[in-house]
Amino acid sequence: MHEPDIYKGHNTKDQKHWEWLQQKHGKPIYMQEVDPLVPDSVEYPLQEALLLAGVRMFPTTFAYMAALAVLQGYQEVKIFGVELSASEYEYQANGYLFWFGFLCGRLGTYNVDSAVLYIDKNIFEVPLYGYEGSFAFGVDYFADRARILDGDWSAAEKNLANLKKAIEKSVDSGKFEKVQQLTMQYQSAAISCGELAGALAEAERYQTFGNRYADRGGFEFAAATAQKQGEEKKPLIWHYGGQIEYVWNICKQSNSIQAMNQLMTLIEKMGKAAYDTGAMLGMYKENIIYLMKYDDIARAGGKALLEAV
Repeated sequence: MHEPDIYKGHNTKDQKHWEWLQQKHGKPIYMQEVDPLVPDSVEYPLQEALLLAGVRMFPTTFAYMAALAVLQGYQEVKIFGVELSASEYEYQANGYLFWFGFLCGRLGTYNVDSAVLYIDKNIFEVPLYGYEGSFAFGVDYFADRARILDGDWSAAEKNLANLKKAIEKSVDSGKFEKVQQLTMQYQSAAISCGELAGALAEAERYQTFGNRYADRGGFEFAAATAQKQGEEKKPLIWHYGGQIEYVWNICKQSNSIQAMNQLMTLIEKMGKAAYDTGAMLGMYKENIIYLMKYDDIARAGGKALLEAV
């Protein structure tokens, strides 16, 4: 297979890079170690840089440049853009933030210019926590959410009740294949119904807070708590599911009244576990909705924007 020219040489972005390195340019070219084939090569003072930082925070070229500037005694640093791709941003952004702060601490904020991580966005210009961006969603917002959720939950409750009646009827008439199918539907419906119940409960809970300022930390804590509790409840669904399958087989083979009663009891317990798990999921999702709304408003101007819409 023909190899594209871009892949030839030492550098996949510039096939002439190695040729350039071997020429004399009259300026230091920092490398991991001196290379006799690179006349301007200088070994980067890695150990000194590590001691300077106190931590191994070198996930980006900018980090090495910032440390070198301090080690060489520069008193002023100007940054003219650090443009990162999405994948680079994920693991390099923290290094940029650390070293920008380090430079400001060492040289003074007026001697470090242009706090940008990529074009047209200053990542340090954000609302001051506790001072700016404070706003209230208001009772009406949560009341509207509760009204919508209550209607959806009522419809889901009726559907759940109808499925349960269908299961009972199928058990009584010995249609066990249909029981198995309906039980799976009942489990899904119970989760969905519980999800709406959990979301509704959160909307009603926040409604009681009045028109106080929205609490991002409160939304985040509630979401995390609900997610954790939901994960703890989920195994119960599987537990009862296994028991239902076992008793279902007995019913199918024997038509035992006792086994049928036990089957319905287990289906009810499974339904409750599914409902409770769904409720935690609903609480989690509802708080995530509030978090997203909070962040959107905060980014766009906080209270002034909220009052304008």
